[in-house]
Amino acid sequence: MSRRRGLTGWRGVGRESRSDRAVSITVNYVIALSITAVLVSGLLVGAGTYVENERDQVVREELTVVAEQLAAGIGDADRLARTAEDPTVRVGVDLPRRVAGESYRIEIVNLSAPEPQPERYELRLRSAGSGVSVTLTLSTLEAMNETSVNGGWVVVELDTGGTDALKVSDGDPSETLSLSRPGGTRI
Repeated sequence: MSRRRGLTGWRGVGRESRSDRAVSITVNYVIALSITAVLVSGLLVGAGTYVENERDQVVREELTVVAEQLAAGIGDADRLARTAEDPTVRVGVDLPRRVAGESYRIEIVNLSAPEPQPERYELRLRSAGSGVSVTLTLSTLEAMNETSVNGGWVVVELDTGGTDALKVSDGDPSETLSLSRPGGTRI
């Protein structure tokens, strides 16, 4: 049997029937779809992780800003409590109720500084949804009660009920905030 080269290649060598060709096209199509599906799902998983990481970063940044606002309010109350004799101090701090669509909790923990040093505290803010937390260290000359409150409007006041310590509690924005001496003289 002689083999001659024709227009489509060597006769008798590597020739496929038309039914084999149809299977080959179908198999190629299925393989192309499978590879495309794997690539698209990989992109979706990667993009989902990226979005989640960006969301956590936004929550972390917002909690940091909220912690700094609360620290400023506590610092104001600390200074006001030391400037007047026996003052009644009540400072409101208007914090957002939610950060990046999530509620959060504020915890104040005493770090127990040595006696001649200013008191040191940690403000720990933790989001309820993603569990992202931020910690800020704060020093005050007045003692402060350890507590835990929800985000939103909070009140920092001097507890003159014997401890003379600052306390942070959930507040109501409709309440009047005042700075006055016990005798009723407004400062």
